[in-house]
Amino acid sequence: MATAKKEEQQPTEGASAKSALLFEMDSVALGARQIRYEVLARILKEQRIELTPVQFSRYCLHPAPQVYMPAFLAAMKYTAATPEQVVERLNGETTSRFMQKTTVISQGLIKWIEAAQARGAAIACVSMLPQASADTVAAHLNFNRWDVQVFSGLPSVDKAFPRAEHWLRMAKAVGRNPKRCLALVSSMATAKAALAAMMHVVAVTDEFTEYQDFCGANLVCSDLKEVDPNEFFEQISF
Repeated sequence: MATAKKEEQQPTEGASAKSALLFEMDSVALGARQIRYEVLARILKEQRIELTPVQFSRYCLHPAPQVYMPAFLAAMKYTAATPEQVVERLNGETTSRFMQKTTVISQGLIKWIEAAQARGAAIACVSMLPQASADTVAAHLNFNRWDVQVFSGLPSVDKAFPRAEHWLRMAKAVGRNPKRCLALVSSMATAKAALAAMMHVVAVTDEFTEYQDFCGANLVCSDLKEVDPNEFFEQISF
């Protein structure tokens, strides 16, 4: 979803006018991994199966639920619904949670978005929700205030997100060289894919991913509020 820039805005000059800030909408902006854990725990409980954080961390850290769901349900001995049905329910309930009035965007991310926008960078995000749902959530949260372009990372045929080609397509869609893009990611899988696309990477961890290997990332932190974005932008010539 691309939002037209206001006519009175003038393009910012400088290095960042050729750069882009890309981020995971679900996990980096909205804490989706905790929400998905809670939803899956509730689904399994209907069949009297308990889901622990350790089990979730073992099977469910890939950003695309459809990738891990078959093996996860088999390991948990859940048989009440097919993997496809569980993914559909998971996406539906996650979207509903995102649409609640109490849902807020990470303040640390807002700080980084506004700093990047002030420097003239393009802003875009990727979601594991279907495109229509991702657009609805973005509109509800007023992403258009930052002219954020929203992309769905759902797989086409057999190529599930994240792969380097997906990040490269995002860079092309916002008209930026991948080497001038900064990806804010939440998992080892998305970090490695963005690095393979030759992008700068900041890993924003949560309780489920803090022990993953983020080798190669420019920065690893648990809260973007802890880091001055402008100082970091200067370090990577963003």
